[in-house]
Amino acid sequence: MTLVIGVGASSRADAREIGGLIRAVLDHDGLRGEDVACVATVEARAGTGGVRDAAGMFGFHLVAYPVGVLAQVAVPNPAEGVRARTGTASVAEAAALHGARALGGDALLVVEKRATARATAAVARIVPAVRAAGAPDIAGDPRITGEPGDPGEAGS
Repeated sequence: MTLVIGVGASSRADAREIGGLIRAVLDHDGLRGEDVACVATVEARAGTGGVRDAAGMFGFHLVAYPVGVLAQVAVPNPAEGVRARTGTASVAEAAALHGARALGGDALLVVEKRATARATAAVARIVPAVRAAGAPDIAGDPRITGEPGDPGEAGS
């Protein structure tokens, strides 16, 4: 599994809209659902039905990150209006990138944010970190968050 789908959504976005956006992003870019490691979002949206239920429709794990963590992620398409409402200039791109880094060491944004009326989605590819000879293997480091089963996980 090499992909993380980042999702941002307004409180009015429902699972059908978000699920349709996820399907469109995967279909349009020739990406495969079986390559998706998880859907990532901001904590404020993880407990809401729209994002949680959309991830569940596909059988994807849902992980959530604090807004302060996402605010630190450099993204290609920051939005000041989003920053004013949420505290971060990006949810979808930032969540995708941060989630992929948490799972693999580095990330490449392969789908920049795409939007519907009330939701955005972006996709990052997990790029395995190259470990220097003799460097410790931190793959099992419990401080790394975002993997299914970690406290950062929300939803099913």
